[in-house]
Amino acid sequence: MGISLRQLAQEMDRFAQPSVLKVSDLIKWHRWNPDARRSCRAVARRHSPDTAVAIRFLTYNTYLLRATLKLPAPLTDVTLHAKPEIENRARELGRILRTEYDLSCLYEIMEHEQKSHILEAWGETPPGHIFGGRLSSLLTISPRFPIRRHARHIFFARGKSYDIDLGLTSFKVSLDSDFYAEKGVLFTEIETPLGCVEIYSTHLMFGGGLGEAAQDVLNIVPGAHMTPSNADERLQIELQQIDELIAFYNEQHLPSNVALVCGDFNIDASNERKYELLSQRFKSINMRDVWAEGPFQNERCGGQTARNDDNDRYPKERNFGNACRPLMGSFGDLYCDDTQKTTSSSDCVGRFDLLLVQDPDPAHDCNLDLARVRRRGFQRQNTTDSQQGFLSDHLGIETTLYMSQKHT
Repeated sequence: MGISLRQLAQEMDRFAQPSVLKVSDLIKWHRWNPDARRSCRAVARRHSPDTAVAIRFLTYNTYLLRATLKLPAPLTDVTLHAKPEIENRARELGRILRTEYDLSCLYEIMEHEQKSHILEAWGETPPGHIFGGRLSSLLTISPRFPIRRHARHIFFARGKSYDIDLGLTSFKVSLDSDFYAEKGVLFTEIETPLGCVEIYSTHLMFGGGLGEAAQDVLNIVPGAHMTPSNADERLQIELQQIDELIAFYNEQHLPSNVALVCGDFNIDASNERKYELLSQRFKSINMRDVWAEGPFQNERCGGQTARNDDNDRYPKERNFGNACRPLMGSFGDLYCDDTQKTTSSSDCVGRFDLLLVQDPDPAHDCNLDLARVRRRGFQRQNTTDSQQGFLSDHLGIETTLYMSQKHT
């Protein structure tokens, strides 16, 4: 029995209204090589269980931060303020991942403890996963498909630093907490029956985070006037980290594989100037932001994926009302209407979380199509914290990856 136009539309955008769908829309929603023959029959083959594999995918900043940063002697270590209900939220997230997603790239997993709480959902048979290590922030979980290759790159550019010379000893210090972390890029190659897909997940630096007390201590040094990175300095470091990511990609990438890049970039992609700086770098390796440059129409000045949770200069946002207009009929959870513009008064809110996908290439072993990329809130059903009604202060980015055989 063939696949109907309605079924295809629901797979590519489960909130679409098939009654107003055009055949040209459905064809446009798929990715094509320049010389490919485009037809409904070709589209149907890309969704047939005999010639395609569907992979439910999530990229998500988990808000599970708890970490101790080791500073150079004679300075004392700094313990970052833990986010609320870490253990409960980690276990809740694990149960969602186990039942709803085939592949997940997670961020702000700084310690083995948080990783273990998430993986508890699988009991005594943990899923395939790669953890970037303590203070890396990066965890990829693949319960359905084996991980064939993996590698990690730690950023050289980490934050603004100062040289301290005490005579008998010298060292570098920074008021950017990420300077002491191990952030970078986690490469994971997932093997499916139709070919391999490469995922490069990352969490770029944000800056600051050590608080005024640490700033006062470090500025006791005679002549010191240390400050954390300001917005312009932070952006330049983030762009250097993207350059490192691209160099790492060029080292690891196999031309036969389709590649994805995802993560929390901490660069506001709803800002046109910043977005241009980011997107031009990725276009050098034929990567495109599928939310902003894909076939579905989204509000380019909207799409924020974070809320202001801890910046005291702006009103605290305990929900996503300023970042997400709820989509009607969204299956009992918060999904966003991406055609609507959203705004926040906070400059620490933006479209930070991105998913980029390599353009179709004749060298690829298979086709890769993506269902409409959606922002999801992950509302909590049971919580003792009335202020923590969501699993994270970020929205997740989800889609379905359709890998399919190539046909002449």
